[in-house]
Amino acid sequence: MKFITIKESHVEADLLILKSILESAGIECFLKNEYTNQVMTHMATFTVELQVLESDYAKAQEIMKQSE
Repeated sequence: MKFITIKESHVEADLLILKSILESAGIECFLKNEYTNQVMTHMATFTVELQVLESDYAKAQEIMKQSE
């Protein structure tokens, strides 16, 4: 099971709506660095990455295009 990053942001909240949309479509999502960014808020160098399974990548890309 391999996860692929589909979008990055320094602000976790920027990714939460898209994560919700993808999950409602049945796509498993993961926020990489979610907790690191919360603990180390004084360092803006950490990005939160929205990741999906490699097998769901194409479907996630299509949903992202439709939601923009």
